[in-house]
Amino acid sequence: MKNINRILVAIDRSTMGNEALKRAILISKEKNSQLIVMHVIESSFMDSPFVQTMDQNEIKKKVTKEIDRFISKENIEYVILIESGSASTSISLKAKSIGADLLIVGTHGKDDISSGYFGSTVLKLIQKTRIPVLIIKNEVQGNYKKMLAPTNLSHYSKESILFSRSIFETTTLKYLYAYVSANELQAMTYRLGVDELGNLKKEILTEAHIALDDFVKDVGNGEMAFVECTASVNEDILEYIEKDDADLLVLGSKGVGNLNSFIFGSTASYLVKNAPRDILVYVPIVQKIKSEAKSTKEGLKPLKEEVKPEFSPIQKDLDSRKDEIRDDFDSLFETNLKLTNWNVPEAPDQEIAEGLVDILEEKLKEIIQKVKEGKYQEKRNDIFQ
Repeated sequence: MKNINRILVAIDRSTMGNEALKRAILISKEKNSQLIVMHVIESSFMDSPFVQTMDQNEIKKKVTKEIDRFISKENIEYVILIESGSASTSISLKAKSIGADLLIVGTHGKDDISSGYFGSTVLKLIQKTRIPVLIIKNEVQGNYKKMLAPTNLSHYSKESILFSRSIFETTTLKYLYAYVSANELQAMTYRLGVDELGNLKKEILTEAHIALDDFVKDVGNGEMAFVECTASVNEDILEYIEKDDADLLVLGSKGVGNLNSFIFGSTASYLVKNAPRDILVYVPIVQKIKSEAKSTKEGLKPLKEEVKPEFSPIQKDLDSRKDEIRDDFDSLFETNLKLTNWNVPEAPDQEIAEGLVDILEEKLKEIIQKVKEGKYQEKRNDIFQ
């Protein structure tokens, strides 16, 4: 069982931000975990003339006052962090730097908790952090009572279920397996009679039962349910979820490296955005193991791989986040375009863009000079080190 030593909860002073905090308090108290509460002041380029500098100390006082309303009764110690910048980037970097075992977030910025609105910030966090993310979509009503785990019987689905069991040990679990059955169109194509079609459906269902039974042996007992998909797999699974009484959905995904594509398979992505339940998303880190080259002829020794120069850890980290950095940069640039349009509605976008480029080029020259002068040699002390 994985220990949950450190929980990071990101709040945005919205209704669902408060619900995320409540859930974090419950889990922190039960697992005896360190609780870190983070609030990000969404801002664009810090030196831009279009954005006013915010008083972080004043905001910290207001946020702390709100947190104490929920946390004082529980007698739980916490650390509060206030930062400025892109929410997805700031939170994901902090989650990694402090070694968070679980990230908890509320659906972004909607006071109507029944709206099902799903913010882009949450999607980006799941893409960037590669740690378990608990997404809060509903008002907290005590501990979770029942988990529902749609599964495709994959390794990453197995890992997600094992992780959820380690956190919510007393919560019951139901497995949901969707399978594609034979339909009338196939019966017509292959000239199957009514009895033959019925028998084929029974065989497919039997195979589904056997497959799920084998899967459950490795992850623990639980109720099992099946969805016979006839039209859309996504819609059929969502329909089952909406009717079921589970209050937590458990999803696993293998993930992808390209930030421009969804980190989930199409079904998981669809459920994350549309399912009306709280959702625990787990993307296990896949360890790539280099196997020795196998000889095709007996007696021949495997060839040694060519030794290639290794990148430094810093280079590897920056290279792995290259697309993220570019993506955030584009987002911030477009935000400044909008801010200027709001302030000067008649201003042409091209003129605004050229003005921003001049500001950025000037600032980049300053940063380059600081790097040459060794401005960033000293490492900042981290409160968690």
